[in-house]
Amino acid sequence: METALLAKLLATAGVTALVSTRINWARRPQGEPLPCIVLHRIDGSPDVHHGGASGLLDSRVQVDCWGASYKTAKAIARAVEAAVTAQTFTQGAVRFDVILLVDERDSTFDEKPDTLFRTSLDLTVRSANAS
Repeated sequence: METALLAKLLATAGVTALVSTRINWARRPQGEPLPCIVLHRIDGSPDVHHGGASGLLDSRVQVDCWGASYKTAKAIARAVEAAVTAQTFTQGAVRFDVILLVDERDSTFDEKPDTLFRTSLDLTVRSANAS
């Protein structure tokens, strides 16, 4: 799921127009310029019913949209939301049945000499192998 979600964002012109290829899992590489996106898988578990595992994976993904201004961070968040939420799509070997936005928050960080702005999106992601 992680590789496929990254590929989907990198294949979306509205996202890459704002961050280029600066989309990473877990952390922003040291010295990487803004704006950028950092993805975190917060939790996840396989879907199970009475007959056993369904093959679906339910995950919560936090998408941190970083910018040098509030306006930039918010624009990145809107582009991510438009790219993946409330859609069904297949990316590589992964089928995404639904991605829903369940929470959003804004924050700032004073890092000398600049202030960084972040809009965080929490997404519920339901995925499965496409085969």
